[in-house]
Amino acid sequence: MVTILLKKEIISTNQFIWMLFSIITSFTTLQIPGLLIFHAGRDAWIAVILAWFFDVLLAMVYAYMGIRFPGQNFVQYSITILGKYFGRIIGLMFPLFFLMVTSLLMRAIGILIVNTILPNTPIEVLIFSGYIFIAYAVKKGIEVIARVSEILGPAYLISFIILFLLVIPSMKTNRLRPQLAEGFYPIFSGSMFILTFIGICIMMGMYIPICNHIENGFIAKFIAVTLGAFIICSIVILCISIFGAEQAGNMIDPGLMLARMIRIGDAIDRVEVIWFMIAMEAGLMTSVSLIWASSLGISQIIGLSTYKPIIYPVTLIAAVLSIISFDNSMEVLNFTFYSYPFIGIFIETGLEVFLFIMALVLKKKGY
Repeated sequence: MVTILLKKEIISTNQFIWMLFSIITSFTTLQIPGLLIFHAGRDAWIAVILAWFFDVLLAMVYAYMGIRFPGQNFVQYSITILGKYFGRIIGLMFPLFFLMVTSLLMRAIGILIVNTILPNTPIEVLIFSGYIFIAYAVKKGIEVIARVSEILGPAYLISFIILFLLVIPSMKTNRLRPQLAEGFYPIFSGSMFILTFIGICIMMGMYIPICNHIENGFIAKFIAVTLGAFIICSIVILCISIFGAEQAGNMIDPGLMLARMIRIGDAIDRVEVIWFMIAMEAGLMTSVSLIWASSLGISQIIGLSTYKPIIYPVTLIAAVLSIISFDNSMEVLNFTFYSYPFIGIFIETGLEVFLFIMALVLKKKGY
């Protein structure tokens, strides 16, 4: 099968790591920690650890498939394994999933900006402005996206570490006890819930073919998901130990609530705005990566030689979906809590495991 990617689009392992880290943390540190705490209570942090373990196992499958089909992402090897008709149907589900996630993420970002710093600005204006930036960035290509992520990713990680260090004195560890008060079910179900959000890093399947060392796919994913799980777990632990499980579970954005606690003397106030802006930039760059992957995947499905002609149509569709799919923030939360996890498990785990099994059964390999 002919690879459609342009040869000049190559990323390093380091860029691979930071792009995945930004994707994991930007999507899972907005409303998700509060929803997880609501779901699993005091044991939410244990659910994150269990989800990390499951995701590492899944990363082995993606990494193996990337090596078994060198130069092909999961859209391409879907066609190689299943044929040009059924393979295209299966392969199309991945870029459509990225399109849905982008729409959901940008809507969530718009809601947070309106609720936090621009209450009088129509959310439609914010969403379309964000997508203009996204389309421009995707047009620049994955190498530019990777270089920006290589700078933004470490800055995002450092901002979290500073946040944690400044709020640790307010912790009351007794609020984390007792563990397993309601048995193992909340932990297991909570791990499946958070796994679907951490699992956005199935993007590794799109990065492996363009990495300068494809054999580093698993290492890159392991480092990125470990850092991401550490951040999520830390936010959950801090929120429960500072606010209590019941209050934290009803917060729209627990991470932002932690940032609002910070005061540096009498001169520096509203420190959370700085952290918020870094988080929003990471969220935008995640949306850029998702639109890139969606555009690339769709172009490969329909047989185009390059993905760039369809960047604007794909971005426009995502923008429209962000606006028309939900009437209010409660509908966004309901979809995120009740519907998205089932879609995520099906795409992130079900489809890839299916392709893995079929590749073995049909003895398909790349060339």
